Amino acid sequence: MPNYTVIIHTPQELNHSSYIQTGLFELEKKGLIKVVVRLYLKKNKGTLTVDKQGDITTSSRPNPKTSFYTLIDRSTNKRISFATDLYDFAEHFSEAALNGCDYYFKRNFESRLVNNLSARFLNKTHPLGLTFRVKSDQTRPKFILKVGMMFSNLLLNIKFDSRFFKRLIDTYNTNLYHIKKTEDNRRIERFENFEKEFLNNTILFQTRTFLHENDLDVKQIHQQRYHIIQLLRQHFPDTFMGGFVPSRVANKNYSDALTNVPTTPEKYLDAMKKAKIVIYTRGLANSPAWKMAEYLSQGKVIIAESLSTELPVPLTEGKELLYFQNDTELIEKIKIALEDKALAARLSKNARAYFEKHVHPVQNTKRILELMLNKPLV
Repeated sequence: MPNYTVIIHTPQELNHSSYIQTGLFELEKKGLIKVVVRLYLKKNKGTLTVDKQGDITTSSRPNPKTSFYTLIDRSTNKRISFATDLYDFAEHFSEAALNGCDYYFKRNFESRLVNNLSARFLNKTHPLGLTFRVKSDQTRPKFILKVGMMFSNLLLNIKFDSRFFKRLIDTYNTNLYHIKKTEDNRRIERFENFEKEFLNNTILFQTRTFLHENDLDVKQIHQQRYHIIQLLRQHFPDTFMGGFVPSRVANKNYSDALTNVPTTPEKYLDAMKKAKIVIYTRGLANSPAWKMAEYLSQGKVIIAESLSTELPVPLTEGKELLYFQNDTELIEKIKIALEDKALAARLSKNARAYFEKHVHPVQNTKRILELMLNKPLV
């Protein structure tokens, strides 16, 4: 029997939380921990928001992308509660997690915002690092996870008014669709396997639009991505692959920039594995997009917009990737990576090494467990 048990309290969301779950289940397979999944129906409403001036406001908004866990050291019977905040917005914090947990790991971690929290909250808040959608072959608790997500969201949306039944039906249908989409999560083995040699000089940038363009940040992201697609097509017409994944917004507003690469998760990953150079741009609210972790896993030559997220171990310019700040730098650095084979090989090797050491769900989950235990997980 392992010395440590981790309880997964069923989350309100399954795609983002799949990363930590995969790490835990894979650690269980290695015999380092025991994993227990328990039904958890707390609403956990309440958000702290830090504005640009450092002022903090509170609201009753929920935090479905914050998941809750309990770590138990069986040798001492010590129980440690922790939460992972996988929300896109760096300025928002789960009030329930900050108040109720011993540790708080935040995906989009920015010190300029975190440092405004009270000392009690500040001392428990840590950067989580890069994450991505993934799954383990461990299927034992799948049903409980789905049931927990469905019922917690139904309870969260109960309000006794004229829209009571419609709201519950809409919530049920939304979460049923979400559950079905989790089947598209790719197994961790698909990211562990990679091509050690470049198969061609393909430059890949496949991206998506969000559901609407009502928000200024969303509109700017769409326009930036559209501009980069057109720029890459202009400068590398024979080797560029990608574009927008078809959607209502993409089809209506960016129909001349739709992708020529398969869009199903498995087939897209196959295409990405074959590419030599990949382009990274920021996610919503400057959050770290899943594709950065995916690129690193495959040892790609990454040309990236700078990250505002603070990682436990920073990605270094010229070591794991190359950063660009404008169109000229983007094109120049792609050309350098195409011409300098030694540089490309070094970037690829270091990108893969970074994934194996810092991003793989097993290694990152092990890191945060050991941080909380203050001792090796053996």
